[in-house]
Amino acid sequence: MSKAIPRSKIIGMQVYTPSARLVGTIKDFGLIPGESRVSLIVETVWGKSIEIDWTDVSAVGDIVLLKTDMEIPEVPAKRTPTHEERKICPTCGKPATWIEQYKRWYCYNCRKYL
Repeated sequence: MSKAIPRSKIIGMQVYTPSARLVGTIKDFGLIPGESRVSLIVETVWGKSIEIDWTDVSAVGDIVLLKTDMEIPEVPAKRTPTHEERKICPTCGKPATWIEQYKRWYCYNCRKYL
């Protein structure tokens, strides 16, 4: 029998395609009024928020694994981080996310600013 996954565990988890491409980090999940569907709200590696239907999830463990590959939407070129601008967390080695509001890099895995 499957167990429910608490919100506190799933928020901040990284989402990967079956071909091991990082899609992004789960920021929240949403319920669609009048339906019994749940969507993950994911901030992509490019900083854009997308919704992924829960039925598209294959497995949840240390990461969230999707059933199928997907195109990861990019933001306009002026906001797309370059390779030099991408930061890796020195503590866990996972990609950090630029938080525009605070003008700082944040590691959702460690839950701290770099």
